[in-house]
Amino acid sequence: MIAVGLAFGLVAARDDPRPGRLALLAAMLAGNQYAAGALNDAVDAPADAAAGRGKPIQRGAISRRAVALLAVAAGVASLGFGLALSPATFALAVVGLACAWGYDLWLKGTAASALPFAVALPLVPLFGYAAAGRFPAVLWWAWPIGALLAVAANLADSLPDVERDRATGVRGLAARLGVRRAARLAGAAYAAALVLALGSGLRAGDRPVIVAATAAAAALGVAAVPAGARGPAGRRVAYRLLLAGMVAVALGWAAAVRP
Repeated sequence: MIAVGLAFGLVAARDDPRPGRLALLAAMLAGNQYAAGALNDAVDAPADAAAGRGKPIQRGAISRRAVALLAVAAGVASLGFGLALSPATFALAVVGLACAWGYDLWLKGTAASALPFAVALPLVPLFGYAAAGRFPAVLWWAWPIGALLAVAANLADSLPDVERDRATGVRGLAARLGVRRAARLAGAAYAAALVLALGSGLRAGDRPVIVAATAAAAALGVAAVPAGARGPAGRRVAYRLLLAGMVAVALGWAAAVRP
C-alpha cells in the first residue's frame, strides 16, 4: 500500500513535484502501516504462540511490550508526518490509524472485521492528494473501488488461517463464513471493484491504459482461483496474487484517469 500511496502522490504533485513532501508522505504511510502490523502482532501474541506461528515475539527475538511500544511510537510519528504535510493529511492519517488499531484491538474477531479495511483502504489515494492540496472529483471513485478491494483483501488474507483461527477462538468474518463462502465473497468483491474501475476509467480516462490494467488484474484474479483450492498454502499464494492484482488496477486507474 505504500507503493500505491506514493504513486498517487506523484500523480497528484506532477505539476509541482517536491521531493521533501513525497518523503514525508512515504514516512507517514510507512509509519501507519508499521503501527498497524506491530500492534496486531502484540495483541495476537498468545494466539500466535498457541497456533505455533514462528513470529519474532514467539521466537524470543523481541518482547511483546517492546513491539506494542514500537507500534505506538510509529503511529504517533505517522500523525506527526501527516500534520507536517497538511491538516487534511493529518485528519486522514488519524482516520487510517483509528481503523487499523480498532481492528487490532476490538474488531478482528468479530463479524465486522472487514469494516476497518473498507473505510481505511480508500484513504490511500487521498493521502497523496491531501498532501498536494487538491481533490479532483473523479478521485471519489476511489471510495467504492477501494472499499470493495478492501473486503476482498481482508477475506483473502484471512483464508489461509481459517482453521487455526477457529481452533484458537478467533471469529472474524472469514472464520464465521467458512472457507468456501468467504472465498466466493472475496472473489465477488474483487470482480465488482474491477468493473467499477474499468467503467470509471473508460468514462474519464485513457481507455487503453485502464483496459490493460483491469485485464492484468483479472488474469491475476483468475489465477488465484485454482491456487486457493490447494489448502492453506495455496490460499496464501492466492492472497498474494490478489494483492498484485489490486496494485495493478490501482496504478492503472491512476495512470488512466490522471486525476
